[in-house]
Amino acid sequence: MNKTLIVNRELCTQLLSIEECIPAMRDTLIAAAQGEIKMLQRQMIPHQSGNMLALMPASLLTKNVTGSKVIIFPGPKARQEGTNQGVVPLFDTETGALLAIVDAELITVVRTAATSAAATDVLARKDAASVAILGAGNQGKAHAEAMGYIRDIKTVYVWDQFPAAIEAAVAHLKAKMPGVEIIPCDSPEVAVKDADIVCTVTSCKGDNPFLKGEWLKEGAHVNAVGACSGAAREIETSVVQRCKIYYDWEEATMRDAGDLIIPLNKGEVKMEDFMGEVGKVMLNQLEGRVNEQEITLFETIGISVEDIAAAYQIYEKAKEQNLGVWLEI
Repeated sequence: MNKTLIVNRELCTQLLSIEECIPAMRDTLIAAAQGEIKMLQRQMIPHQSGNMLALMPASLLTKNVTGSKVIIFPGPKARQEGTNQGVVPLFDTETGALLAIVDAELITVVRTAATSAAATDVLARKDAASVAILGAGNQGKAHAEAMGYIRDIKTVYVWDQFPAAIEAAVAHLKAKMPGVEIIPCDSPEVAVKDADIVCTVTSCKGDNPFLKGEWLKEGAHVNAVGACSGAAREIETSVVQRCKIYYDWEEATMRDAGDLIIPLNKGEVKMEDFMGEVGKVMLNQLEGRVNEQEITLFETIGISVEDIAAAYQIYEKAKEQNLGVWLEI
């Protein structure tokens, strides 16, 4: 019987870095644009506890692997106690063998920030030197670090609705990004007004946009990350109207990206206003930024093939370094 590689959370932390994940996510966005993936839309099973089981299946045909992120989106108790978990079972598409079972918690944080960085690298101004982080949780901190790998970042502005989260993020980023000025902000407007790159990474659940288009400086780039349902948004319609819009995968975007769907349904914007998938920019099949004044936006809800690509990267590195535990399942 074939053996399966088990990679736990601690080992994932050792094997998956944001910096190394960025080129993998770039390749994945290109694969999506070229039709070299297969994906099903995310499916959710809600429970009375507030926990939701999420299933996110995909195949990455360039690597002959398939699988699904299977994860609990936590309700109040699970969030407080930290008991929510997730895994990515990874299969060989040719043999059907279960290659690995990889912990999913770190994958979600790292691949999301790495995907935003890959998109930012082809859309933001080359001289971008400042970042605004709106939402100071794990994703916010990871996004600040990720931007530092693709641009020479001098300043990071941090805002969150909770002052304690701002304080914790500032301390974390000062340690992770030495030489970078980390500035706490008491409002999103203050954080955004001088930023070359803006990342909205709150745990947004409803139609409560907080980023206004008039706050954005000319030439800025926006990563809209935190809203991942058709009924939720972080950015006002004025942001969408000011920006050249790109996304990771059109089918998922048009189902789950409330930032775009809500103004579309209100007739405030049209599909023709959106540029398309950022992977096509990477392939030189679609126009990206053409001048220093344009404001660009990358809308991402997170697509499951990114999880599969990150899990495969962990699997390959674990094999190379003879790490993890092999079991007969």
